[in-house]
Amino acid sequence: MGSHRFGAVTLGIAIVFAACAPEAEEQAAVEEEVPSQSVQEDPISSAMSAAPTSISGDATILDWEMNEIRPGTNEWTCLPDRPDTPGNDPWCITAAWADFLNAYVSKTEPTYTEIGFAYMLQGDTPVSNSDPYATEATGPEDWVTDVGPHLMILVPDRSLLENISTDHLNGGPWVMWPETPYAHIMVPLESRGP
Repeated sequence: MGSHRFGAVTLGIAIVFAACAPEAEEQAAVEEEVPSQSVQEDPISSAMSAAPTSISGDATILDWEMNEIRPGTNEWTCLPDRPDTPGNDPWCITAAWADFLNAYVSKTEPTYTEIGFAYMLQGDTPVSNSDPYATEATGPEDWVTDVGPHLMILVPDRSLLENISTDHLNGGPWVMWPETPYAHIMVPLESRGP
């Protein structure tokens, strides 16, 4: 996907992460800082580290100002680590996730009709598991701090998510933001917890 297809949507993506992330000081207290390469020196490598190279190698790469750094030839768009958050959190998404994020930013219902995938192989920024718009840490049963490498899946028929755990501490897949239009499956890709 080229940047033309993502234009306004990807601008919204930057707003999503700025609005959702709690203050960096609070995050640093709950998440150990992970050293990451300098995004300014190599944003392409940073963005590509979000997904397997079979995906990110041909993906469109955007920076956080939504400028196309490298055109792609597949159905994926990747962004580098966000410099305003702790840790290393680049990601790669499909079109359904672009729709999802645009809806999230505008606080409207997503309209995607296909299953959507997003990779975050370097981890993520701490976030509430129940409230998509929480900006401050909640209790440990809700505040996700240790997701590690993961895949996120969107399912157009959210009723299919009803029998999947919502417990992010269960060691396996769970539904994040259940009971909201932004419900999606989180799939850890390595062992978590004690």
